[in-house]
Amino acid sequence: MAGSLKDQLFKAGLASKKQVKQVELDQRKQSKQGKKNKAQDDNHTAAAIEAARLEKQQKDRALNEARQLEQAQRAAQAEIRQLVEQHRIALPAQGDIRYQFLSLGKVKQLWINAELQRQLANKTLVLVCVNNRFELVPQAIGERIIQRDPDAVIQEDTERRDKIAAEEAEYAEYQIPDDLDW
Repeated sequence: MAGSLKDQLFKAGLASKKQVKQVELDQRKQSKQGKKNKAQDDNHTAAAIEAARLEKQQKDRALNEARQLEQAQRAAQAEIRQLVEQHRIALPAQGDIRYQFLSLGKVKQLWINAELQRQLANKTLVLVCVNNRFELVPQAIGERIIQRDPDAVIQEDTERRDKIAAEEAEYAEYQIPDDLDW
């Protein structure tokens, strides 16, 4: 019983030469087909690996850009804090004039003196919001802060003020009667 199964079947007369050759031919075809499929599978696998590598590179690049942007924003905020700390104008302990302004859609107020009010009106001082605190700094420092973060400096809505002034100028020539009751 030392031969292969097909040799044993052929010797026993259970299979003919034609059947043995057909089985060998089928086995060779399957072997070659398996090699072709394996090569195709290798190509598909290599393509999938390459696609995954490219996708990972894109994700890494996007994460790196986001990380760098966040780091730049933190550095800009640190520079703004440092500029404000070095150049802020001290608010008076007892201000006699209430200065009101808009911050994020809400009306806020600071108590200032007449000199600070004059400087704010002349735009030699600007109002800056840092760490949820409002500070006054010189206008040149305010411009440097605007370069780093435009939202940190609280600016007046001059367009709206000019529009209101223009509307009032239209009606300035009309006199309102003294006896008019509302």
